[in-house]
Amino acid sequence: MILYDSLQGASGVSLRTPAGAAIAIATGGTIPTSTGGVPIGQVRVSPAGAVTGVILQQGLFNGQAVWVVNEAIAASTVTFAVAGTSFVADGAGAALAGLTGRLFVWDSATALWYRAA
Repeated sequence: MILYDSLQGASGVSLRTPAGAAIAIATGGTIPTSTGGVPIGQVRVSPAGAVTGVILQQGLFNGQAVWVVNEAIAASTVTFAVAGTSFVADGAGAALAGLTGRLFVWDSATALWYRAA
């Protein structure tokens, strides 16, 4: 997959995941989708247990894509807050079970992330 930001050009896009261990996301925590103004292509999370009210940081440009991978055990589900808070179009309906990943795409017109089928 190639990501391209028409404002910054291809050199302004990172396909790498942030270095280090997966993020130990907690209830009400925020999953980053960019760092230093550069989009992140993949974010690894690993909650200690099931968490709720999680936020997916707003995107930087229309069409930005991010993979969110939950490396925790299957029961450690990441459940997003309602759309107006989490920036995920279907909010809690987009819950991410452990040992799974999901692709989200940013729509700047609605200011929401939509999960790919």
